[in-house]
Amino acid sequence: MPFDAAVASARLAPLSEILENNGLTPVPWERLAAHKQSQLEKFPPSFWYRHSGLLRIGLFVSFAALAPLSAMAAHLPWSLPCFIGFGWLALLILPLAATLHLRAGAHWEERRLLESSLAPLGIPEPIHKVARQMHQEVPGSALVLGELVQDRVVLDPYLLLVRGNERVCLGIWEDSRIIACAG
Repeated sequence: MPFDAAVASARLAPLSEILENNGLTPVPWERLAAHKQSQLEKFPPSFWYRHSGLLRIGLFVSFAALAPLSAMAAHLPWSLPCFIGFGWLALLILPLAATLHLRAGAHWEERRLLESSLAPLGIPEPIHKVARQMHQEVPGSALVLGELVQDRVVLDPYLLLVRGNERVCLGIWEDSRIIACAG
């Protein structure tokens, strides 16, 4: 067929081959998976979050116990100090319930990025450089930022290069410390 040569030349090289041609080795998936698991173990949910049902029951029971105790105290000669004491106790319990920090467990989220948004995100320069180079060299690719999020705080990011079903990890970092980088 006359167009077979045109179709054959349009074949895209796999991402791993393109990285290899550029002298780069992606971060192994096993390393990324182990890192992700260790970070989830490092940032577990708080004790109170795991036992929030018991906490609610305890606060409800302690507050509900104030009513009968107040009624019993009304018949005693020291009822006014008792009412004041129970009132202060109620004022302590209610704000405690509102301010108690129930830290949920961390979870991983991924989102696509534009190449222009790499610099403002604080991605370390070596990872940023590899990402910029590979994104420009691989047509149809996208950059994906994975983030460990706990209570809307990003704890630990990684960066992937994605094209179709292919994904390679370009780097893992924490603050400005590079944990792993393609190279």
